[in-house]
Amino acid sequence: MIDGILILNKPKGISSGVFVRKLQSLFSKKKKIGHAGTLDPLASGILIVCIGEMTKFVNFLTKENKTYLAEVSLGIKTDSGDMDGRVIERSKRTPSRLALEKKLKSFVGVIDQKPPIYSSLKYKGKPYRYYAAKGIEIEIKSRKVTIHSISLESFEENKFKFSVKCGPGTYIRTLAEDICESLGSLGTISTLIRTESAGFDLSQSSNIDDLTVKNLNEKIIPSGDALKCLDRIQCRPEIVEKITNGQMIEIEEAKEDGFFRFFDQKENFVGIVESYNGFLKPKRLLGNFNNVGENT
Repeated sequence: MIDGILILNKPKGISSGVFVRKLQSLFSKKKKIGHAGTLDPLASGILIVCIGEMTKFVNFLTKENKTYLAEVSLGIKTDSGDMDGRVIERSKRTPSRLALEKKLKSFVGVIDQKPPIYSSLKYKGKPYRYYAAKGIEIEIKSRKVTIHSISLESFEENKFKFSVKCGPGTYIRTLAEDICESLGSLGTISTLIRTESAGFDLSQSSNIDDLTVKNLNEKIIPSGDALKCLDRIQCRPEIVEKITNGQMIEIEEAKEDGFFRFFDQKENFVGIVESYNGFLKPKRLLGNFNNVGENT
């Protein structure tokens, strides 16, 4: 069975971890499985599942842009930021469509966002949700996130839908709350669908119930193609040998800084390399070389 990724359409009502574990029966017990970018139980849509060697590249997929379609119920605020939570505040004030459209534009760019208390982020080694469940207050610091685009998709008296393309670390629950509160109202996520992630969209996804041992290989996207969000570099055997031995080399293809998929002349995917100031160095490689450059 090949290593790579599966693009799955996670249904609402199940956590990402429980959902992915349902795949285990299709693989040997030794086969590692992980996922890139957690979806809350209320959320549905694209979940990228990494298989075998691809579990070593989860962070590269997680750091890519994502697109969501969110529905917001107006006039209420919950402790979790979505309708799975407990209502803690109500308001009869609702914004107009014009005011909402204007306000959405102000959220485009790099913004400060305070993560929700019900999240998997950690404080002193334990997830935020641990403290939330026990009613323990902790210090949650704001952080910078990037909103590439945002648009209003529909508007009704007590709810609206918006689509958003965002960078890593963005919480749509918090974004919805901040939008509503900036308009003097309240709101919470009632529906959330991830429509794109790391260059893949819902049209490319599979339903988990349709997967079998017989058709699994044809659904798995090979490692080199799985990271299509990154540009590629293909090199001669002597350069590949130097890179896989942990050496930094100067080549013309490294004129642009960033991470690249690294292939040999036979189109074999070798791993991820980093380009900086005209030099190429290993970052995360397959097989026996996967620890080379880990701390560089």
